[in-house]
Amino acid sequence: MAFTKKYFFNCYLLLCLTAFSFAQRIQNLNVFVAGTSVGIKFTIGTGAQCGGYKIYHSLDSSIFNQIYDYPGTCGNSSMPEDVSYTHTNPAINQTNYYKVELVPVETSLIKRVFVPNVVNAKLIVYPNPIVQIYDLLNLKIPNIGSTRLVGFISSQFGNPLKQIDITTQGDLASINVYDLTNGLFVIWLTDGIKAYSSKFIIVR
Repeated sequence: MAFTKKYFFNCYLLLCLTAFSFAQRIQNLNVFVAGTSVGIKFTIGTGAQCGGYKIYHSLDSSIFNQIYDYPGTCGNSSMPEDVSYTHTNPAINQTNYYKVELVPVETSLIKRVFVPNVVNAKLIVYPNPIVQIYDLLNLKIPNIGSTRLVGFISSQFGNPLKQIDITTQGDLASINVYDLTNGLFVIWLTDGIKAYSSKFIIVR
């Protein structure tokens, strides 16, 4: 009888430890407005590897649609992993709801954010495409003057790749893109009132 109790206690302890190792893997989930897009950031806490993650979107916090699926291995047993994603077409002037699923570990709490309408303004980028040895993407924003702009460059799939914080000189500015590989990219900037965005291609 004592052996049986000890055996079941050990099994229970093992199950608790196993459950704990998977607990609270999704940490610091944050959703925020980036012009007419929504940035989604979270951390996958240390622990056993997971089988990818999925991001869901809803307009009523009840019915969710999958907007991104990362099917690869995620998570690390020794250090946390930061993840970011940009939802480029949320509902404007509405509250948008988001949640994250670690496969097959857990699903996060629901986060919500209101996305207001932002006036889009003209942004010219050149050279486009960027070829050969060019590392600078030049920007021209008519009639903006000297203004601080913040934003990011994302892949064509909405994944943020590079944070931007620049001040234009007159109507002009430039961004070093030496660290980006060939492909199609989207640049998005804002002065807090207007949003500026354009696509560009790198084919070095």
